[in-house]
Amino acid sequence: MSHPQPLFKEDRSAQDAPGPVASAVLSEDSLAAEQFRLLGVRVRSLERERPLRIIGVVSAAPAEGKTTVSIGLARYLALGERDRVLLVEADMRRPSLDEVLGLTPPEIGVRRYLGEGKGPLAIRRMAGLDGCWVLSAGEGSLRRPDLLVSPRMLALLEAAKAAFRYVVVDCPPLVPVADAVLLQDHLDAFVFVVRSRRAPREAVQRAIALLKPNAVLGIVFNGHREIIRSHYNYGYDHYKSGDSGRKRLR
Repeated sequence: MSHPQPLFKEDRSAQDAPGPVASAVLSEDSLAAEQFRLLGVRVRSLERERPLRIIGVVSAAPAEGKTTVSIGLARYLALGERDRVLLVEADMRRPSLDEVLGLTPPEIGVRRYLGEGKGPLAIRRMAGLDGCWVLSAGEGSLRRPDLLVSPRMLALLEAAKAAFRYVVVDCPPLVPVADAVLLQDHLDAFVFVVRSRRAPREAVQRAIALLKPNAVLGIVFNGHREIIRSHYNYGYDHYKSGDSGRKRLR
């Protein structure tokens, strides 16, 4: 009796260094990493109230930072081998995960799987982390957004859910296209990203209204620069060194 072919296959090909934004997110001691660590803790705490296995990250418009938030959330939901996480790229029109993470686009990623049914899908470890993996859009094009709600997409997410503790989906922005709205029935909830001084309030409200009631877990306010930097420096000046008792408070 033949066994079905596994849907995912690890790609161990050489990787370039992540870009500066991803490097800051993936670093253990950056300011960005600390905020994403808190985001991961918060999402985990909400799991007591509802099932949270497949989490979409979305924004109203492009360039709000949803891909960066997707990377950070996936990175800090992963706790070594105990809680494996898969980051799935579902923004087929403007994919950016490979570029941001310094990955060569795989021959068979989400695009070719949805469009042509080809597999297995290539997954790569995120910056060498034990428990965090990336499935990007890959090569090819996908002209039919309805394929995001096709049986193949459902099979992809179900297989990911069976193999990983959490699945984080980098979704298309809501206002320009209907892709993420179509996808929402396959997800447990959304994290909504708003970039400071970019998205008009009306656009954010219109985007959230496109989603089902209670679909949004919370909002990540991205790029806010009015917090006094010394508040963050306090933690790194004192706690990182391990000898806070001998240093002067600021």
